[in-house]
Amino acid sequence: MNTPKKVLIGAFVRTPIGKVGGKLSRLEASDMVAHVLKNVTRRAGIKDLSLIDLIVTGHAVQSYFEPNTARVSAQKAGLPDNITAYTIQHQCASGINAAHAVWSALRQGEAALGIACGVESMSLPPLIVSGRQRYSGLNRWLTSRAPKFLRKMFKTYGPLPFFGLAESGLGPIKQSRDPAVLNMIKTAQIVGDLMGITRQEADEFAARSQSNALAAMASGRLAAEIEPIAIPGVGLVEHDEFPRQTSVETLAKLPETARSRVVTAGNASGMGDGACALVLVTEDLAKELGIVPLAELVDVVLTGRHALTMGLGPVDAVNELLGRNALAVGDIGYWELNEAFAAQALACIHRLGIDIEKVNRNGGGVSLSHPLGMTGARIIGTGALELSLTGEEFAVATLCVGGGQGAAALIKAYNHN
Repeated sequence: MNTPKKVLIGAFVRTPIGKVGGKLSRLEASDMVAHVLKNVTRRAGIKDLSLIDLIVTGHAVQSYFEPNTARVSAQKAGLPDNITAYTIQHQCASGINAAHAVWSALRQGEAALGIACGVESMSLPPLIVSGRQRYSGLNRWLTSRAPKFLRKMFKTYGPLPFFGLAESGLGPIKQSRDPAVLNMIKTAQIVGDLMGITRQEADEFAARSQSNALAAMASGRLAAEIEPIAIPGVGLVEHDEFPRQTSVETLAKLPETARSRVVTAGNASGMGDGACALVLVTEDLAKELGIVPLAELVDVVLTGRHALTMGLGPVDAVNELLGRNALAVGDIGYWELNEAFAAQALACIHRLGIDIEKVNRNGGGVSLSHPLGMTGARIIGTGALELSLTGEEFAVATLCVGGGQGAAALIKAYNHN
């Protein structure tokens, strides 16, 4: 059996993260990925692009009009046609699973150089209509009983969707309106209750997230991972749109959402648009090409648990990750733990016994927002960059995943000697 190859993170880049309906809302998901693909290969110093074996993109809410986001993006970026490119849908873990797919291929010797991307345009999710709408009510009449000239216009494969209820591809309207239906807010409240998280604690965590993000913007730390993007009619977008000045007192005035006791619009992650890319390369090829890596991607874990306690997914994933790498929580110098909800993130921090000062020093989902398919890849890149800047040995990137799942990645500082 061949010895697994060491996989390095050769470069990381992301777009600024835009608000829903904001500056990036004019861009398709593939436009954003094409932008980061062009720039991450430049940052890594890859001159012969035909050496890229594989591109995998995590994209949670994909569009019928651009099937296989990874391939469309590679073509828009002008990358060679020989590169295999495919897209993963794993809800919030889509980006981290993309990294896992490329990491696995490199580790096993199936490839030597790949790019893992994550993307979401939450401004432009497809509007969808249930297929059942075609065979009932007015739709049924138009396709079977209407005068012949109408039946010719509306074939049996279904009339145009103007006669059905179009819903956002982000999720069914019933789920967002009915708190009796299991939704993400409910799961955040459940895990908050399990760990005794109070509204004040959640608001304090949210205020910390915003403060950290604003400080990272002011210091130029976030700029180090962002590649500005020029958008026709908008101009050059250089900074994240979501971070804002706030306080615990201001957050305390917001009403709870969906009949929860802790979750508000101020202490939950926002919806945003953005993309990121990671160059992953075997150690041997990195040395051959002169790529100076940010860090080593050591391991990636994907786990499952009951949907009711979805928010504790990082606990399972982190415990498995640390266990199979003979590490303890105290060995980890830095944590990127996605803030799906402040109460959910705090529940994981408390359950795992993590020093909160080691978590999300540059903001997180509450302050930067959570473009679904992007986040998993982004937190790996941010963790790797943090190690390269601070000299800490290990970082963990982890997040909960809709439906009752978790994901975690172990990142290690790389000795360039």
